[in-house]
Amino acid sequence: MSRDWAAFDRADLQSAVGQRRGNGLDVMIALDGMHCANCAARAERALGTDTQDVRINVAARTLAFHWRPGDVQLSALLKRLDDAGLAPQLLARSDADTAAVREERVAKARIGVAIVCAMQVMMLAWPQYTGAVPDAGIAYLLRLAQWVIATPAVIWAGAPFFINAYRALRQRQLDMDVPIALALAAAYLPSAWRSYTGSGEIYFDTATMFVALLALGRWLEQRTRRLAGKRVRQLAGRRALTAQRRVNGIVESVPITALQAGDELLVAAGDALPADGLLLETEADLDEALLTGESRPVHHSVGDTLLAGSLNVGAAPLILRAEKVGTATVLAQITRLLDAAQTQKPRAQRVTDRIARHFITAVLGLAAFGIALTLLRGKSGDAALDVALAVLVASCPCALSLAVPAALAAATSRLSARGVLVSNAEALLALPKVDTVVFDKTGTLTENALQLSLIEPLGSRDAASCLQLAAALEQGQRHPIAKALLRSAPNAPSDVIAAAENGGLHAFFGGRQYWLGAPEHVPVQLPPPPGVNTGETAIVLTENGKPLARFFFTATLRPEAPKIVAELQAQPLHVEILSGDSADATRALAGQIGVKTYAARQTPVEKLARLQALQQQGRHVLAVGDGMNDAPLLAAADVSAALPDGSALAQARADLLLLGNSLAGLPLAIAAAKTAARRIHENLLWAAVYNIAVLPLALAGLLQPSLAAAGMSISSLLVVLNALRPGAAERAFVTGVSV
Repeated sequence: MSRDWAAFDRADLQSAVGQRRGNGLDVMIALDGMHCANCAARAERALGTDTQDVRINVAARTLAFHWRPGDVQLSALLKRLDDAGLAPQLLARSDADTAAVREERVAKARIGVAIVCAMQVMMLAWPQYTGAVPDAGIAYLLRLAQWVIATPAVIWAGAPFFINAYRALRQRQLDMDVPIALALAAAYLPSAWRSYTGSGEIYFDTATMFVALLALGRWLEQRTRRLAGKRVRQLAGRRALTAQRRVNGIVESVPITALQAGDELLVAAGDALPADGLLLETEADLDEALLTGESRPVHHSVGDTLLAGSLNVGAAPLILRAEKVGTATVLAQITRLLDAAQTQKPRAQRVTDRIARHFITAVLGLAAFGIALTLLRGKSGDAALDVALAVLVASCPCALSLAVPAALAAATSRLSARGVLVSNAEALLALPKVDTVVFDKTGTLTENALQLSLIEPLGSRDAASCLQLAAALEQGQRHPIAKALLRSAPNAPSDVIAAAENGGLHAFFGGRQYWLGAPEHVPVQLPPPPGVNTGETAIVLTENGKPLARFFFTATLRPEAPKIVAELQAQPLHVEILSGDSADATRALAGQIGVKTYAARQTPVEKLARLQALQQQGRHVLAVGDGMNDAPLLAAADVSAALPDGSALAQARADLLLLGNSLAGLPLAIAAAKTAARRIHENLLWAAVYNIAVLPLALAGLLQPSLAAAGMSISSLLVVLNALRPGAAERAFVTGVSV
């Protein structure tokens, strides 16, 4: 079925998929139907001569081109590609995305220029390396040639270091770009003057190599950060820009900004869902990898809730009734949390940044001291300049500044790829210290949905009327019992306003007082359960203080829960259950998963009190809940994790979000955090050992500036590469546990 591409002729949508350049747009399209070079040639033929700067990446299945609105409509180009069987997908692109692409392109160009210039300068500097003394005219020309070739490397390729140093000094701050800029200026400016005069030592080879190596190291550092932020860009790009809305049997293409809750949407095979909603009419297979980390397609039945950003990988279109649109979708919430996590600076990183600033001050002082010491020893100004350059270059605290953020970025990236969203980077530093794990029960160790299994009338009313009354009291509540009752009684009165009272809900209507809550709070003796499993959850409805009915609910244990609890206990970690459910139900579940310490009928206040008691004992606690009634617990824990059902995303109380709606990510998160802590310690130790080793050599004049430049860059590169290494425990979980 050919899609209607006309909506992409709207100016507001075009600005979302393209970056303005000149009198046109730079557009990038994913071509899901491109598999080989022949497909790429077919794409070029489909575009014809109506576009410029066409760039095709077969491996990434992308097509980029420059399009001018006056030449042809964008919808016409998309239709041509669609008709050619290339399945074009225009993904959302923010200004930040396009700016990042442009910045990376410029960064690579700077690296290329610096490397080429450094190679040429070193070729021209052969007299310095061999000790040969060429003719005076030849020597002067070689100096001038080095000056000409070194200038674009230092001035253009090294421009970011000068600009950043200027900004830092203007704000009366010192960062690592300040000694870099000083070293470049100290190498280039005297060399330029000496090239002009024809006498004195020149350092163009040191300056150009310094720029090349440092630019390469900076690019690798930024690439590590981009890898950590890749999930944000993927999620943002997965946002559909248009939707096929069905109204009275007629399908129209509209921007997603025009969608409202209740709209019926048609999602073609291969398209991303534009909204959260209920699946209607047919079953569906969805690719939810970006949202949950699940690598295999997930099968959904009619009535299931589907999430925006999932891909319809089935062979047929699906029909969706929108429930949440725009910024209210789970995709939008996850993207916001991920974006916020990328901008956070944990306390350890702030500490190392502060140490680096003090270290920079010390380096500048040592450079000045080295100059003075060399001159006092009777050596030449060239020798003093060599010492200053070596000190400035060799001891630049790049490795120190990278030690924490590189490790945290790598760990965050690995976890997000496995469906564990780190919304607070500080949690990765706190997780290795955790010795106690506290679980909520319902919705955490069990599936979130309870099933109403039995209604036992205890008074004059029948089961059906008792169900209507109980559901009426639960209107507006979001906990699992309320959802189970409301599912069973969808037509219950919706105008009842209930208030919390005596461990339950209380309301007065129809001339009578009704109360719904735990059996323990009923003032009269209740008969024994009628042959019901004691592991079931029970609540009681009373009318004017007299028992009216008892409701029994069953919960399904999460299949992964026993294994995950066993893995945590084997670490070893102390595991507890704090449940708001009955004692019988809590005891039965604790026995199923092998937990010896548990407490039942816990209110949020009581859960918080238990957590604080554990912390007063010196324990470091990881709290795991479903985000329903656990907000105080999650907020006060040393580290908190939540499953995304219900309100966990909206509350944003948790440090970790287990997006796959599974507990399997917990051991992996702990392993990744321990790896990150280990990498941080290794990186800090390496940075300290390196600087302690090279500073005396530089001050003594035993370290040439060119070798100092190479050593500093290699040191930073080692820190980045070390941060990217996963730990053995992480690899074991990834290969042995389905996360």
